[in-house]
Amino acid sequence: MVSEESPLLASAAHELIYDRFAPDQKRWIVFLVSIAGLLPMFVSSTFVPSIPQIAKDLDSTHAIVSLTVSLSILASAIGALVWAAYSSFYGRRLIYLWGMPFLCAGSCGVAMATSLQGLLFWRFMQTFGCAGGMSVGAGVIGDIYKLEERGTAIGVFFGATLFGLAVAPFLGGAAAQYWSWRNLHYCLGAWGLLQMLLIYLSFPETSHPGTLGIDKLTRRRWIHITWVNPLSSLWLLRSPNLSAVMLAWTLVLISDFVLLVPLAYTIGARYGITNEAIIGACFLPNGLGNFS
Repeated sequence: MVSEESPLLASAAHELIYDRFAPDQKRWIVFLVSIAGLLPMFVSSTFVPSIPQIAKDLDSTHAIVSLTVSLSILASAIGALVWAAYSSFYGRRLIYLWGMPFLCAGSCGVAMATSLQGLLFWRFMQTFGCAGGMSVGAGVIGDIYKLEERGTAIGVFFGATLFGLAVAPFLGGAAAQYWSWRNLHYCLGAWGLLQMLLIYLSFPETSHPGTLGIDKLTRRRWIHITWVNPLSSLWLLRSPNLSAVMLAWTLVLISDFVLLVPLAYTIGARYGITNEAIIGACFLPNGLGNFS
């Protein structure tokens, strides 16, 4: 029988879902997903200041090597849609563990690339593998915090990623100048390997019980691959509010890349700057502006 207390009881039962993890465990989960969200920023932003050195090593030109930036943006977009869609079916933890091997292999491939074709292929794999750090991470925070408690956790998560966007170009330029752009990508691969190990050992599945697609399968197998449409989330753009936010963010990204990708050749050529660390420092105002 439905009574006046029924909605309250249902609400109380729903609230218990968010009490599955202790506060310290929630903070550790936020730390892990923040580091995973920071990684894509380093993968994308450390590359641009080292383009002159990469072009020289591969006997190519700035314009040709810059194609890898466009390709990596495409890979990030595809990866974010794919990993987010499959995380709703297989779970957040498993998708993190699937994505990191792509990142590790792609990073090592970029570091060992001897041709432009190889660089393009491995760069696509590298950015595809880490793209879930942003889209899946936001879902994880929604899994473990109540709506009224998510603000702080989301702030930490996006603060970490935007901090990476601010400092990664400078660190990438310094690594290219004083070390090697190849060693930098080996380090990114090692970071991905360490991240995968931490997730495997200490990251629990955060999806709400009974909500995953794989939980609804009547027949369970050790290996079960199901097609999940990664474009289904685009239906959310029917909302005018979401479309407006998406358009604004798209314009910001376009402006950033149009201004920053050729920076090493515009500022560098105009003022005779050949030090990649100094060129990377020129990215700091843009990164700090995004962070603020």
